Amino acid sequence: MKTIYLLDSHALIYRSFFALPKLATKDGFPTSALFGFLKTTFKIFKDKPRFAGAIFDHPSPTHRDLIYSAYKATRPSMPDELKLQLPVIKKACELIGISLLEIEGYEADDIIYTITKIAQESGFEVLIISPDKDLLQLVDERVKVFNPLKEELFDRQKVFEKFGVYPEQIRDFLALVGDKVDNVPGVKGIGPKTAPEVLKRYKSVEAILNSWEDFSKEFPKANKEELKLSYELIGLKLIEKPIASIEELSIKPMKMAELKDFLEKYEIKSLLKELSSRPTPTQQSLF
Repeated sequence: MKTIYLLDSHALIYRSFFALPKLATKDGFPTSALFGFLKTTFKIFKDKPRFAGAIFDHPSPTHRDLIYSAYKATRPSMPDELKLQLPVIKKACELIGISLLEIEGYEADDIIYTITKIAQESGFEVLIISPDKDLLQLVDERVKVFNPLKEELFDRQKVFEKFGVYPEQIRDFLALVGDKVDNVPGVKGIGPKTAPEVLKRYKSVEAILNSWEDFSKEFPKANKEELKLSYELIGLKLIEKPIASIEELSIKPMKMAELKDFLEKYEIKSLLKELSSRPTPTQQSLF
């Protein structure tokens, strides 16, 4: 069965930027995020996929911002060193042959969700490359999530082992627990250990809301409107026709000479060495 690889690019870039030591060229241009993103791409795609997309957040407000003005408000603004690297990373994707996709008004998660649905309908398996917990709600028999920063591959069983719930309850789990990074409130008094126990009894957020009188006796600090809001924020939104077909995300021929010059310019020597060791410059794709 054919597989499409979807890179949650902003999440990967952010995590690489903060997780890796500060790297820079001799001229002082920062390269930590660029190196981390490319290293992940080179590693993940060694099994030679034919279809892939690098999915980016669009800077415009999303529906989540419209329903909750404090959404992600506690996040610090993007560091200038990271801003500088974004267009460079997008250029690297172009040279490698990976299609870029960002859509005004939507986060990368929503785009990935929609493409995942299209891919499944087209008979594809999907591998999502992301450290983001929200995307685990997409995991099923034909969809897996790989966190390259922790070397974790999530199938249904791995999700359960890690969180105590299966993928179909991840949205409920995250709505209960909340997310400090994205400023999703959750329910006071419920954490990652308590949430699975709550969901064993109530099964879903919808059932909790329908049994609020009993639930609020057990968790007197719980706020019904905050739970509704959290569930809405965590949910993924389908987008109308983000692509015409999966064929749009076919990996394009790599621009070998330009990519080598690119890696030399940004002094990414380890990946340049890896690239140079590949069979021939006439190959159709890096992967």
